[in-house]
Amino acid sequence: MKKLFFIILLLLYSNTLFAQEEISFIDIDLVLSNSNYGKKVVQKLKNKNDQNIMELENSEIELKKIEEDINKVKNIISEDELNKKISELKNKIVLYREKKDLKFKEYNSYKNKELEFFFKKITPFVEEFMELNSIKILIEKKNIFIAKANYDRTDELINFLNLKIKND
Repeated sequence: MKKLFFIILLLLYSNTLFAQEEISFIDIDLVLSNSNYGKKVVQKLKNKNDQNIMELENSEIELKKIEEDINKVKNIISEDELNKKISELKNKIVLYREKKDLKFKEYNSYKNKELEFFFKKITPFVEEFMELNSIKILIEKKNIFIAKANYDRTDELINFLNLKIKND
């Protein structure tokens, strides 16, 4: 009889433990784009990308100008000279493509480093948020098939981060 009572008590106790554990989810993209610190990171990435695009567009304009110049004089200059100019243009196009690929790789590397730094910076604050709200598991929204909206803690986390990270 005592064993049966002990087993029932154990089952009831374990059910109450599971009921108290909190699982929530957040949309990390919203945290990045709507938190004050995240907005600064996004703006920094946008500025870097805009700068790269402007440099590449300037190079494209220069290449088009060279091509137009070749087209203007192709009937006037000798064939050897024309071939030389076309060869120079092809070399510049190859260099442009290499520059474009390099810019793309550099930007992706820069972006990954900035996002990694962002997540390292907010992780202690997210852990503190979880502790204050008795959250045991915090899941990214993209990995959830369906859940009740009241488990979404994104806005609360954004407000918490805005209070904690003020001067960065």
